[in-house]
Amino acid sequence: MRFSSTVAFPLAANLLPPLASAIRISPAPNGALLLRDSYDYIVVGAGIGGLVVANRLTEDPSVSVLVIEAGDLDDRGEDVSIPGSVGFEDPRRYEVKLTMTEQEFLDNKTRTVSQGKAVGGGTIVNGLVWTRGSTANFDAWERLGNPGWGWSGLLPYFRKSETYSTRDHDISACKIPVPVHPVNGKHGDQGPVEVGYPNYYYNQSDNFLDGVQQLGIPVNEDPNSGNATGATVVPSSMTQKNQSRSDARTAYLDPALGRDNLHLVTNHTVTHILHNSSGNAIASRDTPIVNVTGVEFASNVTGTMMNVTCDKEVILAAGAILSPVLLQISGIGPAQHLKDLGVNVAVDLPGVGSNFQDHPTLQPVYKYTAPDVFSVQDIVGATRDAVREEYLANRTGPWTTPMVNAVAFPALSWVTDNFRELLDEAVNTTSNLPSSYDSTLRAGYAAQKNETLCFLSRTDTPTYELMSTSWGQLAVSAMQPFSRGTVLARSSSIFDNTQPIVDPRYCSNSIDCKLLLLGIKFNDHLIATSPMAALMPVPPPGFGTADARNETSLDETMRAMITTGFHFSGTTSMLPQNLGGVVDPSLRVYGTANLRVVDAGVIPLLPGAHTQATVYAIAEKAADIIKAGSSDAFPGAKS
Repeated sequence: MRFSSTVAFPLAANLLPPLASAIRISPAPNGALLLRDSYDYIVVGAGIGGLVVANRLTEDPSVSVLVIEAGDLDDRGEDVSIPGSVGFEDPRRYEVKLTMTEQEFLDNKTRTVSQGKAVGGGTIVNGLVWTRGSTANFDAWERLGNPGWGWSGLLPYFRKSETYSTRDHDISACKIPVPVHPVNGKHGDQGPVEVGYPNYYYNQSDNFLDGVQQLGIPVNEDPNSGNATGATVVPSSMTQKNQSRSDARTAYLDPALGRDNLHLVTNHTVTHILHNSSGNAIASRDTPIVNVTGVEFASNVTGTMMNVTCDKEVILAAGAILSPVLLQISGIGPAQHLKDLGVNVAVDLPGVGSNFQDHPTLQPVYKYTAPDVFSVQDIVGATRDAVREEYLANRTGPWTTPMVNAVAFPALSWVTDNFRELLDEAVNTTSNLPSSYDSTLRAGYAAQKNETLCFLSRTDTPTYELMSTSWGQLAVSAMQPFSRGTVLARSSSIFDNTQPIVDPRYCSNSIDCKLLLLGIKFNDHLIATSPMAALMPVPPPGFGTADARNETSLDETMRAMITTGFHFSGTTSMLPQNLGGVVDPSLRVYGTANLRVVDAGVIPLLPGAHTQATVYAIAEKAADIIKAGSSDAFPGAKS
């Protein structure tokens, strides 16, 4: 979760690691890029999926990899590196703004969402929250037709990706508000991404965690152990020693400096996936019909179009929005939409751009008015100078703490006594899927819905996430959404798709809004607890206790506030074809011989968690699958 501000931060020289210039391709004097004639692997996108795969494949010096990224290397400024700067970054630096379609099931208005555009992708600008979800979330992936992708199959890769550190309680006066005790065997100690805890907590974190416990939500001392429910201090993707952001670039690209078999092109956009296709064919895993030969790319719409060929595979890692768009304009996707775009159909694959999922989220602010409250909003002027000096000198103080670290993940039965009635209603509520969904997508949704209903009935899988900030935001997210949307290319040119047609269709299944309404009412109970009442919270307009009595008015106010949880997924789902899938369990695109997708789009069913840890694990597993060279091989990982 993030909030916006126009505050910009100066650079801190001691936070700047060396740039990846040793492997970055620069233009020659004539403007051409000094590429090899071909590469074994071409990776499209330098976010989590792309950088993890590129790093792991080039561990073999005989393997050549080219990564093409539309963004640039970040400059490691304070607004990027410092946890306390999360949400204050200048959005013009490493983000692109996307506008969703009007949300007809909310208030008929659009929403704007930002996406990371830099080497490292969203990990350069995200909120650092490091959660995995529950065992049940991933075991559902396996039941949906993906052998090897359950909790036990992914746990080695969760561990492989991280170096998890609990803070030393003896080195600081900082007190963690609730106990943190990692479960043995569930965490990594040698992975590239550093995961840790801040050296500072706002007092409001104690109030929040004490308050939710008074309402019956127990403490969870390790929310990443497979049981995600409970009140907790979540770990963050940050270095324990330096108290700075740990992102995909620092974790997986910078350590690969000097490998002459890994090349990176920045500020260039892949415009087409090139292939030799017979056209108008039906996708099949057993008899692939399309062989990918490489990619076409350019710096901008007027730039020179360049081609580069692959000897083995193209790996698409452009994210859950742009990966399906690139597939569609390259002739792989739902046939009718491709024809409407004027694109020749290479593979008729209805699931490309469908099964779109997100965590619908509310961000009401219950302003704390108690005179002794100190929040991030008080860090201005001389106070900001002092906070900055403390951070740079000692790596302590408020700048070490991210925007969100005190959270609760309630099960449905912990929030309402009427959960069985709600379950019955969820069973019988009309799914209201997009009219473009064919029979396979509808069958896939029916299977997903059954799994989601099971999640709501459990106490180890959260229905909600409640996120507390120092200034009074009590964000509510629906962790097991029933609604589904679409992502469609706007035209046949990638440069016309800087604003693709993004429609999450929030609350198209009405049960999602019913669940969110319960979450808002839970907030009313929360701010009435003695620990929270001590902060003297003032609810936002329309969310006070008196307003809550008028459920119709409260619902209208809530719908106008619902927005993205920044957890887009599912648009290139790993599912069987008869369930609307786009990739098989080896992440190979159906109907192709050598094209894979490695990003959040392959997630078949959104886990009840933030998604970055999951995508790191997916990419680590993908790298092993690719190395094994067999779609049927799912090797274990060292951890």
